Amino acid sequence: MKTRARTFEPRAGNGVWPGFTLIELLVVIAIIAILAGLLLPALARAKAQAGQTYCLNNLKQLGYGMMMYLQDNTDTFPGTASRNTYGYHKEDWIYWRTNVKAYPPIQSSPIAVHIGSVTSNLFRCPLDRDDSERRTGDANGPYNYSYSLTSQDLSGTRNLGMASIFQGSVNSPVAYLFKMTSVVRPTDKVMLAEEQTTHKRGESPDVGGSSSIINDGRWLSPGDRITVRHNKKGDITFADSHVGTIRDDLARRPEYYDPTR
Repeated sequence: MKTRARTFEPRAGNGVWPGFTLIELLVVIAIIAILAGLLLPALARAKAQAGQTYCLNNLKQLGYGMMMYLQDNTDTFPGTASRNTYGYHKEDWIYWRTNVKAYPPIQSSPIAVHIGSVTSNLFRCPLDRDDSERRTGDANGPYNYSYSLTSQDLSGTRNLGMASIFQGSVNSPVAYLFKMTSVVRPTDKVMLAEEQTTHKRGESPDVGGSSSIINDGRWLSPGDRITVRHNKKGDITFADSHVGTIRDDLARRPEYYDPTR
């Protein structure tokens, strides 16, 4: 016996299919909107956590590179990679200058070569997205990276650490070395800091202020500030090579930034 396929006709007089009423359709739309409102913040948090995990992994790899550099260089830290104070030296921990005709590429940085094949992404947090305030006023170009090495100014001829300081000629510099053995309580001392890159909310502890932003490979606390992009904290590699997060106000205390205390 043949059966006839069922067909649906609009209800008489209103033109609405019997499967949905207008009220039911509005309820479904409202439910979808509510679910989207609940899910989007969760997705944003998950994305932020993934970005921080990537950033911490970068710092962990750089910490390994630093430890291997120290082993190969009589426990002596590399140079500051400063912009103007001491300028470029081949002993710098990072080769960040954009003019690769005059300076080595970042992949040749002293601590990077100990890790193996690396890209520039290793030196930048994926959540570091705003370049609007980065310094671009000289031939060296901007500092396009997120991390910097703890350093202090000389006290006479004494280097207070943690970076070694090289002055004068690139080929025959005057060296003020600093060794890992001089670091007091390395588990507490900031070695590589994730500096602020703008003065905007969610990035800077000094919103709209005049504090310095990252412009070279040298972190000189307490003047330089770390970012707060990771749930109001910045990522850190400590001097024993473990990684973690720290608040800006803690990073500015001598017991964290001064390796000799």
